[in-house]
Amino acid sequence: MTGATPIPRSVSYRYDLDGLRGIAIAFVVLFHVFVGRVSGGVDVFLMLSGYFFLGSQLRYAARDNAAPSPWWPIWRTIRRLLPALVLVLGSTALAIRLLTPELQRMDLAWQFVASLGYFQNWELAAQSAAYDTASALVSPLQHLWSMAVQGQFYLLAIALAMLIIWARRAGVDLRRAVTPFLVLATVASFGYALWLQQIDQPLNYYSTWSRMWQLTLGGLLALHGGKLQLPPWLRVTATWVGLAMVLSTGFLFDGALQFPGVAALYPIGGAVLVILGGGHSRLSVVLSSGFMRWLGDIAYPLYLWHWPLLIITTAYLSQQTPTVLVGVGVVAVSLVLADLTHRLVERPLRQQAKRPLAGENRLAEAKAGLADHVAPRVRAVGAVLVAAVVATLLAVPAIWQARIDDLGDELLDARLYPGARALLGERVPVVADYQPDASVLPELYPPAWANGCMSVFGDDPSVLPVDEVGEGCIFGDPAAETEVYLIGGSHAEQWMTPLDILGQEHGFRIVPLVRQSCPAFAEERDGVFSEECQEFNEQVMERLDEVRPDLVISNSTRPMLELDRFIDEVPRSYPTLWDFLEERSIPFVGLRDNPWFLESDGSGFMVSWCVAETGDNEGCGMLREHAYAPVDPSARSLNSRPDMKAVDTADWFCPGDICPGVIGNLYVYRDGNHFSNAYGETLAPLLWREIREFV
Repeated sequence: MTGATPIPRSVSYRYDLDGLRGIAIAFVVLFHVFVGRVSGGVDVFLMLSGYFFLGSQLRYAARDNAAPSPWWPIWRTIRRLLPALVLVLGSTALAIRLLTPELQRMDLAWQFVASLGYFQNWELAAQSAAYDTASALVSPLQHLWSMAVQGQFYLLAIALAMLIIWARRAGVDLRRAVTPFLVLATVASFGYALWLQQIDQPLNYYSTWSRMWQLTLGGLLALHGGKLQLPPWLRVTATWVGLAMVLSTGFLFDGALQFPGVAALYPIGGAVLVILGGGHSRLSVVLSSGFMRWLGDIAYPLYLWHWPLLIITTAYLSQQTPTVLVGVGVVAVSLVLADLTHRLVERPLRQQAKRPLAGENRLAEAKAGLADHVAPRVRAVGAVLVAAVVATLLAVPAIWQARIDDLGDELLDARLYPGARALLGERVPVVADYQPDASVLPELYPPAWANGCMSVFGDDPSVLPVDEVGEGCIFGDPAAETEVYLIGGSHAEQWMTPLDILGQEHGFRIVPLVRQSCPAFAEERDGVFSEECQEFNEQVMERLDEVRPDLVISNSTRPMLELDRFIDEVPRSYPTLWDFLEERSIPFVGLRDNPWFLESDGSGFMVSWCVAETGDNEGCGMLREHAYAPVDPSARSLNSRPDMKAVDTADWFCPGDICPGVIGNLYVYRDGNHFSNAYGETLAPLLWREIREFV
């Protein structure tokens, strides 16, 4: 093949780029801790990873005597990256267990597995976890998305090198095709990043494919950057300007909203200029100094340690966001831990020998060394310890789920924790702690969701879960003749808790036809509900028309947050359901929605956590007038229809002027807008008074 320069066989090592890598990660830490913005350092780090790793793989592949086995570079990479990662993950899991049990959420549990498997970026995207600034509610493993992208790229780089070696052994020389391929991959990835930024920026930030251009560009520079000979004065200028661009990125751009799109060209361009500077200026000498190279050596463990330390410390101290004093302490401790990790974990366990050439038997040499020398045996013990911690971390989801299940199944003394029965006049004694444990409330889901009977984001909206699960989605008394259908979104599904109890007590069966973030309607008239929700509701209407249940229950109001309206109202779509049911003489009960507690950015306010941390029940609550209209907005329409009823639940959540976080010694909410199972169970007698005439 012709038309492109072949891969160079060697290149001078650039110690100044170690310094650049160190200062880039240092700025990541400083901006994470003190500024709350993305500095662009990770983008530079990824580009340098491509420069060093892909460059080395391709140069090795260009050797005539290159070994055709991928095992050595994979094993070398594992030994370079995994021990420090496992140490940090294990320490983080232990710290959460001992210091901040409220962080033991199942979404975080699965992030431990994803971080170990180097697919944390895709796990965060699947969890719709936008890259947030430091706070007590942010995942302490959020930052490991970039390690996942790096790990995935390393496997692709090894695969590319192996392809070149295998092809040459088959008589085909692909070396001249590498540059065109990398150029094409870089352009395609950058174009994809520009497109995805307009469609889904959170996914764009995490996606391997929109980040790939940063790494492949580094590989291109490793292959060809050294061939571009700039005049001395231009090399000096390029180095100074490039470093200034890298260091100023965080002040000029909000990377979480703009990277890896066009704006990412600024920090990446700065790093490119430093590379093209050649490493011969006075500034390059500074970047190659002992301190800067030390900073480069500890860059990886420093990046690993700083974020979980910051988040866990913030949560432990019950701070919403970290203070400057906490930040200073986190930076100092992170530097110490990073240095110790580099000296005691990374260096001893790293692969020291050069990469073998074809015909060399390193396995036999390793076995001999294990028998004759102490150092290999120490490394073997270290490997066993790493494997043990990995096995434990892989069990985190099961361990945390068991704890959640145990707490969820715990029976509370009704005399001490009357919950909503207090609204009926039952005595509320003084207790040492409110229940259930606030740290697990977000993981305690109502029966339909917990049993897989709720359609969630990503599920096929044309499928009703009850048709897939079968009898496992029939609640109450499955053998009863009277049949009640619960339809709508998660704010309807939460009523499964008291309805399941009532069905068992009074002899009716409940069938949930519910989907996440999808209220029930026959026709969408508000312009805010998704196409998937509309398709799901079409299936629900067909089923109701077919079975004609004895009663349908759903929500009758909600705040239209999508339109910046925060007081409950009747969306225009809701009456289309009522008309549909009235035409078929199907009875209906509409339940007024409960309050939505919101942070200033629109996310859910964890009211139960607030009460647990501060003890201020009313202060953590909200004014009733901020959640409810003076009169149930659905009452006039529903109560004028035959066999239909509006149930005003406002007093069940806001018995006075305040909507508190605790009623009858029970936490009312599992998150910012759904009531807890425990409180829902105590709502059963109040709900029965309203629906018994129908069943």
